[in-house]
Amino acid sequence: MRKQDAIHALGRLLTLYWPLTDEVGLGNLLRPYLPDKPAWTEEEITAALARLLADVVAEGWDRHGAPSVARHPTEGFVASFEGPGDPYTVEASSKREAYREARREWVYRLLTRS
Repeated sequence: MRKQDAIHALGRLLTLYWPLTDEVGLGNLLRPYLPDKPAWTEEEITAALARLLADVVAEGWDRHGAPSVARHPTEGFVASFEGPGDPYTVEASSKREAYREARREWVYRLLTRS
């Protein structure tokens, strides 16, 4: 995927699925992260999207805590988190895979339910 395609896909994700974009618009969400000038380069837009998403994850981490993982009493591992949304638990054969699946769902929920 080209960088331009990724920027477009992220912009589309934000404008279609992130609830805040309906109220304030993508431009208003990115404006605090962009230089104060009439037009921006692809690199500036990429950096702005990255900073915006990093702030969403950091805020979610502060508000909800990150997923955690523990050994399952019988076998494998279980990872879980309490929010956003309903509590979530996933079991996997490895610690890494359990944590990865929980993180994936946690970030997805942060971006679609914040």
